[in-house]
Amino acid sequence: MTKSIEIDKLKEIDRKLVGHNYAIRGTASLVLQGLDFKVADIDVLCDEETAKYLNLKFSETSKFKSYFGKLTDNVEVYGNWQIKNPKGQWSEILVPTPTNSYLLKTPDFSVPVTTIDFELHCYALMGRWSVFHKLKRLS
Repeated sequence: MTKSIEIDKLKEIDRKLVGHNYAIRGTASLVLQGLDFKVADIDVLCDEETAKYLNLKFSETSKFKSYFGKLTDNVEVYGNWQIKNPKGQWSEILVPTPTNSYLLKTPDFSVPVTTIDFELHCYALMGRWSVFHKLKRLS
C-alpha cells in the first residue's frame, strides 16, 4: 500500500506533531490512499500555530508563500500555504480542516492525510494538469 513511503518516517512525523494540526499531502497522501503515484518526498501541510511550533520561517517565491521548512531530507512542511495562479492572485490559505483531511488508519499506524478532492484543488491551483488528470482518472 505504501510503496516507497517509509512507515518509520510517517511515525516520526506523527511523534513530532501529535496534538497539532497537520496532514500529509501531495503524492505521499495519494499513495497512502492506494493510488499509483511516484513519491519523491513527503509534504506536510499545517496551520500557522503548528508552523511556529516547528520554528518555520515565512517565505515567499514567485508561485508559493507559506511558513516553510524541512523536518528531514525528504520531509517538507508548509504552514498556511498559498499558491499564486497565472493571473497573479493568491489562493485562499490552505491548512488541514475536517473537510479536506481525515485520519487514515492502518494496522501499523494512523496518519492524517488530505482528501483526493483537496489534492485535485491544489493541483488545479498549481496548474499541474498532468497530475490533475491522472488523479481524476484514478479516483
